[in-house]
Amino acid sequence: MLKDKLSHFYSWSQTADENIAPLMERFVAAGHPRIVVGCSWCQRLLDEPGFAKVLKRAFAASGATPQGSHAPFWSVPQVSVDSFTTDPDSRYVKKHLALLKLLPAEFGIKTYTLHVGWLPDGMTPEAYIERGIRTLEMLVPAAEKNGVTIAVENAFSAVSGVAALTRYVRHFGGSPGIGVCVDVGHANISFRTPGKTAEQLRLDTIQRMNAELLLCDGHMEEALLPHLVAAHLHDNDGLADEHKMPMTGTIDWTTILGILARAPRLVSLEDEAGPRGMTPEEVCGIYDRLFAQHARGI
Repeated sequence: MLKDKLSHFYSWSQTADENIAPLMERFVAAGHPRIVVGCSWCQRLLDEPGFAKVLKRAFAASGATPQGSHAPFWSVPQVSVDSFTTDPDSRYVKKHLALLKLLPAEFGIKTYTLHVGWLPDGMTPEAYIERGIRTLEMLVPAAEKNGVTIAVENAFSAVSGVAALTRYVRHFGGSPGIGVCVDVGHANISFRTPGKTAEQLRLDTIQRMNAELLLCDGHMEEALLPHLVAAHLHDNDGLADEHKMPMTGTIDWTTILGILARAPRLVSLEDEAGPRGMTPEEVCGIYDRLFAQHARGI
């Protein structure tokens, strides 16, 4: 069942350490025991040697289960270096390698979502894709060794569309160390609908990726189906990356969940909606209704 693959980002970056376990307990009590080790926690695992013990104690005390992870965001002007660089001595490559070892060893994590990032000024999409492949050649062997899959995430340009993501994965000839994370909110923005133009999209400089926006003529989830290992769930109006709760935007959830249910490699569905002050019980209730509607084919 899809619900059995669901885990939650929630607003852990705004939660004091002493409150992590009690909040986790509320997710467990609501029937949602799986929690994502997200960007802020991954950054803390790198920066604070004692945080791994804090987090492991919280999981153990609450009965919650770690499922899925997301690479931190590291950026310099005009380049998102959380994504791709060809320098084997890059501190960012070293950080990724450290997390690809620590997350499965300490938390049993199976997926590590990685954004593709911006195009540097003057670089063509083709050159960037090639650079991405070179970067992944430094990371995928470590992922394979440690039993985790790097899930490259879709965004809004030629370096993160269907063709590019498929190319990243196929370069490694079926390696279990690489797959795709489809962000259904991003895919909804990229989905071409009658009358939608790139000029209408309300995307800030991060989402623009310093590249020409790319609209997709079909459901990206369907096109990427064989490669999906993770999915981010949240809603929007098709024009902005709003990270709203499901069923509050324009996403056709019956269709999208039906597609995801057929993904042969899918490990983790991840609630990436912004809770905006909602309690764990309220968040879980929305997803319970979503999956109940999917089960009834509504």
